[in-house]
Amino acid sequence: MLLAGGLLSWVLLVNGCVRELGGAPGWFQTSHLLDRQQALLELAWHGLRWATGSVHEGPNRAAVRREARRAGIPVGLALAVARAESGMHCYRVSATGAMGLMQLMPATARELEVGDAFDAQQNAAGGSRYLAQLLRRYGGEASRAVAAYNAGPGRVARRGAVRLPAETRSYVRKVMTLYRGGGAGGRAWVSGD
Repeated sequence: MLLAGGLLSWVLLVNGCVRELGGAPGWFQTSHLLDRQQALLELAWHGLRWATGSVHEGPNRAAVRREARRAGIPVGLALAVARAESGMHCYRVSATGAMGLMQLMPATARELEVGDAFDAQQNAAGGSRYLAQLLRRYGGEASRAVAAYNAGPGRVARRGAVRLPAETRSYVRKVMTLYRGGGAGGRAWVSGD
C-alpha cells in the first residue's frame, strides 16, 4: 500500500510538473486520457526505479568493474569513486560541468578520448584510465590519487594534504571509507579534520 501511495504521489508530481511547464514534450503528449495515464504511470515507474538506483546501478557497476580490471586498478577503489562522484548514475552533471558516472570534466574526457561522457562504459573506461594515471603518479597511494581526481593533480602538488579545500578532504574521506568498506585496507593520506 505504501508503494502504491508513493507511486501515486510521484505520478501527481510528474503531472503537476508537466502542467507547470506548459504541457508535455512531444514524446509525452497523447490524445486519449488512458494513454496519458499509462504514460504517466510508466514515467513514474521509471522515475521510482531511477531514484532507488535499481535501473542503472547493476549495469553501471558492471561497467566500472570491467574497466577497472582493464586499467589494472583496484575494482573497489574505482567503484568507490563512481559511488562518491555520481551515486552510480551515468547521467549526472555537476555544478562545475563534470559529467557521467565517474564525473569527468569535458577537457579530461577529451584527453581520455571519451566520445560520450554519458555512456556508462566509455565514462567508466575514461575514469578508470585517469585513476590509473594518478595512482602511478602517486606511487600507488590511493588517497593521494583520489585527492587529485577531485581537486586536480596540480592543486595536490602545490598544496599538500593539509591545505587542500575542505570539500576535497571530505571527498577523500568518503571515497576511502567506501573503499575500505568493500574489504580493502590502507591508511588514508588525508586524515584528521
